[in-house]
Amino acid sequence: MNVRQFISVILSFIAFCLLSILLYWHFQLGMTRYFDVDEFAHLSWAFQMFSGRRPYVDFLFFFPPGFHLFLMPLFAFGGGIAPIFAARIVQFGIFVLLVGVTMLLFWLMRRSWTAIVAGVILAFLPMPFDKFLEIRPDTLAVLFAMLGMVFHVLASQDMLLRGCKRVSCGMVAGFFYGISLLILPKTLPQVGVAVGIELLRAIRFPEFLSVRQAGKKLEFRESFKGLAHLLAGMFLPISIFALWTLTLGNIDQVIYSLTKLGLEANKISQTFIMMPDLFFYPNVTFYGTAGWNAGLVTNHAMWLTAIFVGLYRLVTPGRSWSEFLIASTFFVYVIFYVQIVPLKHTQYLIPIVVFIAFYAADAVDMLWRRSVELSKNHANLLPTGVFLALFILGSIRLMQVFVAVNSPKRGWTNADTIKQLTMLYKTIPTTEYILDLTGETLYYKHPYVVCCTPFGQSAPYLSRPLPALIEALQKTNTKYIFEGGVKRVTTLLPVDQAYIAAHFLPSPTIGGLLIRK
Repeated sequence: MNVRQFISVILSFIAFCLLSILLYWHFQLGMTRYFDVDEFAHLSWAFQMFSGRRPYVDFLFFFPPGFHLFLMPLFAFGGGIAPIFAARIVQFGIFVLLVGVTMLLFWLMRRSWTAIVAGVILAFLPMPFDKFLEIRPDTLAVLFAMLGMVFHVLASQDMLLRGCKRVSCGMVAGFFYGISLLILPKTLPQVGVAVGIELLRAIRFPEFLSVRQAGKKLEFRESFKGLAHLLAGMFLPISIFALWTLTLGNIDQVIYSLTKLGLEANKISQTFIMMPDLFFYPNVTFYGTAGWNAGLVTNHAMWLTAIFVGLYRLVTPGRSWSEFLIASTFFVYVIFYVQIVPLKHTQYLIPIVVFIAFYAADAVDMLWRRSVELSKNHANLLPTGVFLALFILGSIRLMQVFVAVNSPKRGWTNADTIKQLTMLYKTIPTTEYILDLTGETLYYKHPYVVCCTPFGQSAPYLSRPLPALIEALQKTNTKYIFEGGVKRVTTLLPVDQAYIAAHFLPSPTIGGLLIRK
């Protein structure tokens, strides 16, 4: 081992230690941080499926069921608050795997120790740090999409893993892409780019890469094998899902729920306008303190650096389909968020930030390679020594900024919510009907076909009108309504609000619970 290799080992060790500390903070904050209302919605839908209710048919549902099937086993080991914390632990595991896959993709492309830096940056970035802690399908869907990209890159590089001997890497990539869509269709831009790249590769294959096999260019028809393998891999999980929907008994309602319903419900964005840069201004929730602080500035510096490096890679892919695939996916996600996403919540930044981490680490790798090149040209170790010193100082500063951003979040706990839910679960028998507007009651009978969402806001936009809420409450003699701390009753239609105000009173002991007079 020469001196440069020894320095790279030191750098790898520092980066790995830093990554371990950041992930430990992720876990700690994930166990204590307050719950977003969307988390309980996903848990509630998962429990309804676990208890035998059919999504789309027995209750209104506009997601593919992949994430909720993934959560269902958590309810097999008991009720109460245990499955809630178990889901947070599982979410942490998903994030760790996403960090690992991001580093693997970087390694495949750069073959450098700086792959660890990609994981460090992904674990550090304040925007959208908090969304990785939450129980939501976005991280899992992006994990499978990135796994698809890893195998897609392997296929593009004509490399095979032992597990790909019988089935090509392209088919495995397509399979993972298909799984990601069944978890959350937000990965459709990435899957669309993957298919488009293979189509472009097929059409322009001989001219773009001039790939040769046994001294001869591949025949034109051979170039379509990559596209065929990708589509075949995607067909398997999607076809299984399609066959399952046939067993639900109302295919028309399923198709409506997965296509028009989500688009119609999101028309509320016409009222609640959110600009793409909304969360990139000073924000205590995401950056720890008010004003332009070190966390916000560091976050923005990494985002801007990654965008410029990604743009450079896009316009100079070096005759590499893999490079073009990654850069194109990155910018398509950005365009999708800025131009198409109706409600620009921070979870939509999850797929983008993976590539931010990738290309920010790419900038570090460029500096490292330059220092090594200068050291070789001048036959001295000063450039690599300078890089080592700057990396150590940068790591220390990064950790200081991370602690400053996330230390205040330790005080934003879920203790009150857990205490409230524990009391509710012990007080009210699970045989009772509860109109649950947030999803927090989880285990109770549902008097209405919709739960867990502010459905009164989207009701005017739906082409298939919702059943009458008042009639459902009267028919089931529902004694309880749970609106949580977000006061969801105020999002119902005026006639429903009037009925509830006339017939229900706030519970004196459990916050957010209304009891029939």
